[in-house]
Amino acid sequence: MEADIYPDDMPGLGRRLLVVEDDPFTASLLADALVVHGFEVRVAADVLEARRAVKIFDPDVALIDIALGVGPSGLDLAHALSKQRPDIALLILTKYPDARTAGVSIDEVPKGCGFLRKDKVRDTEYLLAQLESVLSDQSEQVRDDLDTVHALAVLSPRQLEVLRLIAMGYTNEFIAQCTDSGLSSVERWVMQVFRALGLDSRGNINPRVEAARIFIAASSLPERL
Repeated sequence: MEADIYPDDMPGLGRRLLVVEDDPFTASLLADALVVHGFEVRVAADVLEARRAVKIFDPDVALIDIALGVGPSGLDLAHALSKQRPDIALLILTKYPDARTAGVSIDEVPKGCGFLRKDKVRDTEYLLAQLESVLSDQSEQVRDDLDTVHALAVLSPRQLEVLRLIAMGYTNEFIAQCTDSGLSSVERWVMQVFRALGLDSRGNINPRVEAARIFIAASSLPERL
């Protein structure tokens, strides 16, 4: 009866939603906001908890962050659920403009999964609209990762990985260790990054610092290894 009387005020009424987010504060904010709009919400901090919750809670939709600390990523979970539980609607909600920038191993969003940037969620109503899209099998309308306008879209996967490590504050020597590469290769990639971003190494601005600033502005400060 209530669903018929208040369809606009309670868009999630009767629906179960799983929030997969390792930051307790963010998870709490999302859960509280969605409960107010009629969703029954369960929170999981990592992929293992999420898999358990799927069996017990049986959600209609999962709202998943990409970066979940040590272990499998949110995209790993999304790929698994898309194969094993295609009945669950999936929406990635992340600070990163795309999966490459997040530095995860799987760089493609599974079919039927939406991708929404956190900086675009200005109010709960916007998030609710995107959830409704994926619940209505219209996930293709929620694909912020396909937006090629952001500053990092011009970089190759290797260049982006090097820039991510630069933004963490690492030296070329340490980047060489992380990428199992020679120092000369890293130095070449760094110069390629500068050129791709239009940074002049002979100017008044330190290109390494500016490159890090560009990365952080596009995707926030990355966590150190």
